[in-house]
Amino acid sequence: MTSISGDHVKVHFRMDVDEDGWPPASVESLWAVDLGDGTVRLDNTPWFVRGVASDDIVRV
Repeated sequence: MTSISGDHVKVHFRMDVDEDGWPPASVESLWAVDLGDGTVRLDNTPWFVRGVASDDIVRV
């Protein structure tokens, strides 16, 4: 997790790239709001990361 400004942080999700090169990156970064208790609320929609969506709360 990288702090950018104010309450927003960048959360980095690592992804496994398959033998065909999909997804086209090994890390996807999403904006999130730091809730201050070791969790964040995702503030944008991922392109490649599976299993999370905007407004989900995840532990970091």
